[in-house]
Amino acid sequence: MPELPEVEAARRGIAEQLTGQPIARYDLVLPKLIVAPDGLGIDALTGRAIEQTERHGKYLTLRFGDLSAVIHLKLAGQIVARGERIRGFAAGHPVPAYDAPLPHKSTHLTLTFENEATLYLTDIRHWARVHLMPTDDLPTYFGPIRLGPDAIGPDFTRETFHDRIRLRTSARLKPLLLDQSFIAGLGNIYVDESLHRARLHPERFARTLTDDEVDRLYDAIVEILTIAVPIGGASILNGKASPDHGAFPFIHGRQGAPCLLCGGAIVKTRVNDRGTYLCLACQVE
Repeated sequence: MPELPEVEAARRGIAEQLTGQPIARYDLVLPKLIVAPDGLGIDALTGRAIEQTERHGKYLTLRFGDLSAVIHLKLAGQIVARGERIRGFAAGHPVPAYDAPLPHKSTHLTLTFENEATLYLTDIRHWARVHLMPTDDLPTYFGPIRLGPDAIGPDFTRETFHDRIRLRTSARLKPLLLDQSFIAGLGNIYVDESLHRARLHPERFARTLTDDEVDRLYDAIVEILTIAVPIGGASILNGKASPDHGAFPFIHGRQGAPCLLCGGAIVKTRVNDRGTYLCLACQVE
C-alpha cells in the first residue's frame, strides 16, 4: 500500500512540475473513481490549474482555487507524470512498472495539461478514489476521518508521542502505529521498519514501554522516514524487497535474510492478520 513516503513523492512531483499548468483535457475510464456531490464532476477541472498541493498522512489534496481534489491511493494506486517539457515522476504502488507504457489497462484517469504533460492515475485493484469538493468543504471532509499528527509534520514531536502513547496503554504496538488516528502516514512497511530499528516486538503492549523505549521508538520512526521520503519509499514487489534501494527496506520483505542489527534470521508472521517481518533475537516480546 502506498504510505506516507510514496504519497509525499507524488505530492512533491506534482508541486514541482505541474503546479500552475491548466488542465486541457481528461479521460475518465472508471467513473466510480470520482466521488463528488451532485452536479460536480471531473469536467469541472478543465481549464483549472493546480494552485497548491498538501498531504496529511496518506491523503493527497490538490487545490484548484475554490475546488479541491482529495486523492487516496488505497492499496494499489499509482500516480505517474510524463511529458517532453517535464522531468516526470512515478509514485505509489510499483505495479505496473514505473517505466511501463501508459495508459495501462488499469489507468482509470488521465489528466493532460496545456504544456502536454500527462498525469496518470492507475490502480490494479480499482480501490483508489478522487474526492472532488468545494475547497471550503475540506474541513468537513477531514473532520470525521480524525487523522492523528502527520508522521513528518511539525505536530509529531517527542512530547506529543509520549502523551499519545500513554493514552493507549492497552494497545499492541503494531496495531497502534497502523491506526491513522494515532499517527497519520505509517503503514505495514514503515511500522515493521520502525519497530525493528527500535528493537521492539510488534505485539508488545504500549503500557509495558519504558520512557527510554518510547524515545527509541519515536527516534526510529523519524529515522526510517528520513531514509524513505527522499527516495520515494521502499521498493517492494510481489512481497519481496528489491535491490533498487540497496539494503532498504532493512527488514520488510526479507524473510530468511540476516538481520542487519544482530545477524539473526528475519521471520514473517501475522499480527492482526497483517504480514509482519521481525527479528526474534532483536525484538523480544
